[in-house]
Amino acid sequence: MKMNKIIWLCPLLMTALAAWVFTLLGFTIWAAVLMALLLVCPAIILYGVITVTLHPRSILPETLHTRGMPLDILAPVYDWYCPKIGLGQTFRQETLRHAELKAGEYVLDVGCGTGALTRLAAKAVGQGEKAIGIDPSAKMIAIALRNANAEGSRVEFKLAVIEDIPFEANTFDCVLSSLMLHHLPPDLKVKGLSEVYRVLKPGGRLVLIDMDRPSNPLWWLLLWPLLLWSFTKDQLIGRLGEIIHGGGFSKVEKVGVWGGFLGFWKAIKNKE
Repeated sequence: MKMNKIIWLCPLLMTALAAWVFTLLGFTIWAAVLMALLLVCPAIILYGVITVTLHPRSILPETLHTRGMPLDILAPVYDWYCPKIGLGQTFRQETLRHAELKAGEYVLDVGCGTGALTRLAAKAVGQGEKAIGIDPSAKMIAIALRNANAEGSRVEFKLAVIEDIPFEANTFDCVLSSLMLHHLPPDLKVKGLSEVYRVLKPGGRLVLIDMDRPSNPLWWLLLWPLLLWSFTKDQLIGRLGEIIHGGGFSKVEKVGVWGGFLGFWKAIKNKE
């Protein structure tokens, strides 16, 4: 089975666990499944809203302030968890295939997490110092640095937010954004993508993969509550291309789909 076919395991397992809990409380199996479908996703959204609202006080003080949603809480299990739901090596290689990195290019990974994609990008461009990852989460960056040191990689990691990228204009040949954009409120998506546009060289490219309009109607059984959250609504109803255009890009193209609801997008900065 291809890895991009098993991404559904994550929501399925969460729903199954919730249904099991409801059966322990005395619900019939079908009532338990219905309750899980109706309540699990809204509960996840509520957790996200609370995290976004309270994180300046509840997350590591080193984590940068942002109105987005840093993932400090997932850092310890992130490298174990992602491959289990189809977001491992094959997924990252597919991202790099769309990026078409060349030796000697300068690449930035925004929302790099534990740096797995950044390290692969460094190998693709042939020089570790030519790849940089940024993330607002102190725990993620700490693990990224530890993993890079363990591999002997010279890739660089910085604590930074996409809405204020700490590099000069026209610096990078390629910017990667993997499953980060849906952690931002609508206005911050546009501001962050404007920053990406600024730091790209003329003719440089953004390769972005994130939540998109599901290609299979059955996905709505699990994803419908995300329509109630401003962070994810526009993406799920098919406006991801418009959002990327809002960052200043005029050449925007959807180039692939992963798992039925993740879209690969490629955008090019105008040549000056």
